[in-house]
Amino acid sequence: MKKILIPTDFSQTARDAYAYALEYCKALGEPCGVKVVHVFMPEAASTPTFIPPVQEFMEIKEQTLKEFAHHTFEKPDNVEEVETEQLIGFPGDEIIELSKEFDLVIMGTTGDGGLLEKLFGSVSTIVAQRSHCPVLLIPHGVKYQNPDQILYASSAEASDERLIEQLIVFNKPFQARIHFVHVEREGDAAFSKSKEEIFEELFDAGEPPFAFEFANIKSADVDASINQYAEMEKIDLIVMATRQRSFWEQLFHKSQTKKMALHARLPLLILHPGD
Repeated sequence: MKKILIPTDFSQTARDAYAYALEYCKALGEPCGVKVVHVFMPEAASTPTFIPPVQEFMEIKEQTLKEFAHHTFEKPDNVEEVETEQLIGFPGDEIIELSKEFDLVIMGTTGDGGLLEKLFGSVSTIVAQRSHCPVLLIPHGVKYQNPDQILYASSAEASDERLIEQLIVFNKPFQARIHFVHVEREGDAAFSKSKEEIFEELFDAGEPPFAFEFANIKSADVDASINQYAEMEKIDLIVMATRQRSFWEQLFHKSQTKKMALHARLPLLILHPGD
């Protein structure tokens, strides 16, 4: 059974991610277990004389979570159960710890928006970087569709056999065409070796049941090049692998995000070599 974790902050973006997750489960066809989790950190009272009714507050939050999980969208037949859990703590830390028990985290991510959306957007990047399982980030307003074209952003670590295995497993229900795209910057000579290793992994168990192609783009701007290629080839979903914190921080630095808004337009699947 596929186990999927769906964090929520009850925003519209979180609703979009939840709708996407349920449709994704339906497309898989196999039995799925879903847990919707809400994590929050209580803020200090604005005045020292104010004592919040903690129990009442928690009960209201719990009711909101149950309504969100069970009454927002219809559950597909192959989703055996939708569990809910409310946790107090730092959202990123709690979700990362929970991810140890799941096969996939699906959550919303945003660019500029309201205060809650900005906070949740930053949580999504932290979770995607440190999660113990793959993370699928769903932009605001994106509706589910079976991916026909997947872009796998190649890098020095992207040829890791565990990552290729994860990619093949993810693509098994869809058999989408996979574009292995490497953006070559000055002094970068790793593509030929990476391409050979990826090719070997693809044919490890015989000819792969899906089409694929390789593309090497010479550019100093990785983000813009991937974005451009995705638009030109009508990519439905982008897959990235990350091991190094510095690479991730560069990719999701605020100025980079504003410049390309890549993860605000297409679903983005993050894989880790250790998953």
